[in-house]
Amino acid sequence: MQVINNLDFQLNNTAVCIGKFDGLHRGHRLLLSEAGQGGYTVTMITFSFPDGRGIYSCEEKVWLAEKLGVEVLISIPVTEEFMRMSAEDFVKKILVERCDAKKVVVGADFGFGYHRSGNAEFLREAGIDYGFKTFIYEKLMQDGEVISSTRIRGLLREGRMVEVNELLGTPYFVRGVVKKGNQIGRTMGVPTANIEPDETKELPPYGVYTVRLEIAASSECSETVQHNTYDGIANLGVKPTIGDDNRVTLEVWLFDFEGDLYDKELIVYLLDFQRPERKFESLEELKEQIDRDIEVAKKYID
Repeated sequence: MQVINNLDFQLNNTAVCIGKFDGLHRGHRLLLSEAGQGGYTVTMITFSFPDGRGIYSCEEKVWLAEKLGVEVLISIPVTEEFMRMSAEDFVKKILVERCDAKKVVVGADFGFGYHRSGNAEFLREAGIDYGFKTFIYEKLMQDGEVISSTRIRGLLREGRMVEVNELLGTPYFVRGVVKKGNQIGRTMGVPTANIEPDETKELPPYGVYTVRLEIAASSECSETVQHNTYDGIANLGVKPTIGDDNRVTLEVWLFDFEGDLYDKELIVYLLDFQRPERKFESLEELKEQIDRDIEVAKKYID
């Protein structure tokens, strides 16, 4: 997939989806599905805001977009100059001249241009003049409510992972490279893999989760690693029982795993929230709780 982070590009014969695409949830996937019809180059235009937070980091969004069939991802920096661009100029200079758009796909509430002077109907009319067809989709509903990034972030902050994952379409995940930790887990018979979530990422509550881990295809695995996917548990948080540096990590323990994951790139899907993170009086007490957490996770997976 081609990734573009500026306005200096030239594409040809594209089907363009436009939006924030935070989370790339099921509603967004309707737009991408439409863009994939017709044999055009599937192009996603999204926007990067300074100091912005999202359900996924920029790198995670790129990885997921490619899995969903996006061929070109354009992430436009939201600068003062860009915010002053008129709706007409956005259509002419970006969609027509830069993208050579033959098809444009947006949600019904899409707004763009200076002071949001453009909307979905504006695009439809502009398409008649410039030679592209506009497809407008109403919001997707679930349980009587709109599927939106705002709704998903609210559920995520409450740790309601089953509902979050149902709305996303792909389970919420953290992607990162395994770093060496304090290796306390090995002394308790539960060796773990530690990754650090991106600081721009919206996180659920600190605590223990049932997880499914995928080893990224880009990672070279040792001969002892027999599979690409494993189930396990993970603690998201600052590990108050064994540390005091307040560094947020996702510490994963896998069932039935042997091998070395150091420096491997992992995707850890958070399937279900088990309990909040808490400090234990001793490592023995922590180990006993981990054993109980493992049993809960195995029952959930079964």
